[in-house]
Amino acid sequence: MRLPALTIFAFPVLAFLASPTFAADNAFSYKTSYRNVTSDPDKIWTGDALSPNPKGTVTIHEYQLRTDQGDWLVSQIWNDDCSSGTCPTRLVRVAPGGQRQVVVDDMMHQIVPPNDPRFAGLASNKEAQAFARQPFLLSDDGTMLVNGDFKFQVGGSKP
Repeated sequence: MRLPALTIFAFPVLAFLASPTFAADNAFSYKTSYRNVTSDPDKIWTGDALSPNPKGTVTIHEYQLRTDQGDWLVSQIWNDDCSSGTCPTRLVRVAPGGQRQVVVDDMMHQIVPPNDPRFAGLASNKEAQAFARQPFLLSDDGTMLVNGDFKFQVGGSKP
């Protein structure tokens, strides 16, 4: 991902962080990355989604949020469908019994996970660094997922 793209949408992220609708405890935290995969260990992505990108690899990055209403998982796949700044991303609701339901499936801003060498390069840009640390937020009522200046209705399409 190019850093200028990060700076374009970093400002709107800060506006959402300041909003009372999106409390700090509604931010997803980095969970893990699966690099150079041919199958998804969490079975969120299958089939054509696992087609390699131009570099010949597929990487999956995951972020999680645990709430009183249940757990949430954001899974972003870096594959052939990624554009210059967006990649296929899914929000999954995880029931107490472990059942998973995809409630958002859309193109979202490509993230820079904390274990990526580019993450260290963001130190000079505070807005981009803030977005990289918390690229996904869930509204207090659990009906809206925010990714930078993108908003997604949970269980529906973009508003």
